[in-house]
Amino acid sequence: MVGDRQDRRRENDRREDKRLNLQPLDAPPAPAWRETLRAGASSGLKTAIAAWLSYVSAQAVGLHEGYWAAISAVVVLQGDLPSTRSSGRDRFVGTAIGGVIGWGGAALWHAHASIYALSVALAVLVCALCRIGTAGRLAAVTVSIIILIPHPPPLWKIALLRFSEVSWGILVALIVAYLAARYSDWSQARATSQESRPAE
Repeated sequence: MVGDRQDRRRENDRREDKRLNLQPLDAPPAPAWRETLRAGASSGLKTAIAAWLSYVSAQAVGLHEGYWAAISAVVVLQGDLPSTRSSGRDRFVGTAIGGVIGWGGAALWHAHASIYALSVALAVLVCALCRIGTAGRLAAVTVSIIILIPHPPPLWKIALLRFSEVSWGILVALIVAYLAARYSDWSQARATSQESRPAE
């Protein structure tokens, strides 16, 4: 009993350390501050480019609330291309499911909080049933935006516009992640080839 309690306490301490991003005493040293600065600057630049391109290009193609595209690009863009693809898929599917359910919920809304709550629950449930539970949170966000933010009718147009704007941001984030990955591969190959050249 005492051993179980100590094991649980150690496990809780490990979880708290991980949540706070604390390194255990036997962990390898953190990367040098220059490497951390370089990685942070690179990530910040990539995210800023994706957000800016999403916003500006959404406006250019007639999506007047381009900030939804910019927000989506920021949310979707991850440190590498596979993670960005996965995040983009979740955002796309969650937005599609949330858009349809939000449209239906908004049609029945009439200021009934229970309709909103049921719509959120249904969106999360549908995502779970489709075996993409990670998209459930994003579906719930889309439902909330469509139902709770007042919009002029027709409601189907609001759902379609949100889906279009979010999808645009996802597309731009994927393009930026792809180009960043290709650039990284190219620069690593170049550095390797320079290292392997004989000195003159």
